[in-house]
Amino acid sequence: MAKKVVKTFSANLNKNPEKGGAWMAIISVTTEGIDGTETLNMAAWSNASAGKRWVKSQVQALTPRKSVKMIAGDGKDAKGKPTSFVGVVTFKSA
Repeated sequence: MAKKVVKTFSANLNKNPEKGGAWMAIISVTTEGIDGTETLNMAAWSNASAGKRWVKSQVQALTPRKSVKMIAGDGKDAKGKPTSFVGVVTFKSA
């Protein structure tokens, strides 16, 4: 039986500050002890909720987990809403 390795799923969701700017979701899965990224997916969304739903679907497809907690970043727009979200999940895989 193969030894399980620790992998890290990372998701970043950032808003383009220009008027009418979209939300860019970037996902990566890295393996501990190995340089480089195993998986990298990107997609643009019109709002943060749609981007978060896509991130959740990617978590379910790429990991044994069901969801990832997205935490708001420090940046805020003129209305006081966050302009970025970050989520990280670690898991073991064969």
